[in-house]
Amino acid sequence: MKILTMTFKRYWPLILIIVIYLIFLVIYFINFNKGFSPTIAEWGAFGDFLGGSLSPLIGIVTIILTYSIIVHQFNESQQGEFKNIFQIFFDSIPSKQTIIEIKKKNVKLSGQEAIFRINKDIEAVFKSEKNKPHNSKLSDKQILTLAVKSVNKDINGTASPYINVLNNCLNAIENHCLEEHKKVYCSMVRSQLHKDELIFIFYNSIASEELKNLKNSIEKNCFLQDLKNHDFPIGLEGLKALYNRNAFYESSN
Repeated sequence: MKILTMTFKRYWPLILIIVIYLIFLVIYFINFNKGFSPTIAEWGAFGDFLGGSLSPLIGIVTIILTYSIIVHQFNESQQGEFKNIFQIFFDSIPSKQTIIEIKKKNVKLSGQEAIFRINKDIEAVFKSEKNKPHNSKLSDKQILTLAVKSVNKDINGTASPYINVLNNCLNAIENHCLEEHKKVYCSMVRSQLHKDELIFIFYNSIASEELKNLKNSIEKNCFLQDLKNHDFPIGLEGLKALYNRNAFYESSN
């Protein structure tokens, strides 16, 4: 079935001509079926019918094929530009990760170690804020926002370049990549990230309205699938519900 579908998509103009032409022949023979004619004039009329009905069909299909070629060339050009943009952002992710830093008791952590520490601090602040009586009416999202903002003060904005380049990378995929290739490119980005980075992205994408587009891309492309079985600390496991299920599980559609 798949082979037949691919064949039809590839040769549909030719198939269309054959089908329509067969319909014309059936109509012709139904109306003028007198057997084989012995006269040249009737054969000439039949030839005129064949040529006259075939020429417009060929002209229409030629226009369709020309348009398809132009669209294909345009898409190829756009895809080439996308690959260049994507490569720039993709190559920047590791370097932006290394500039993330946090100071704890005269110890400065950077890169992967800093991200791990930031995640733990967010979780600790979240639990602390959730237990405060005056925050009892706040939603988990609001409390997480408080926790992320509190921890961000300790890292002096060093995580912003990392989040921005990741956001730009996924936006480039969403807006400029061919639809059938989007999941492949998202998988390339995801495979480059450590689990701690995914957790860091998980928290920040919920907490900031400015990262709404990033959250949408995460949900659309199953970007957090490596966290679907992750055991979040007690009290934070409910945060997964703030994402669409497709952020963790491939869509069945």
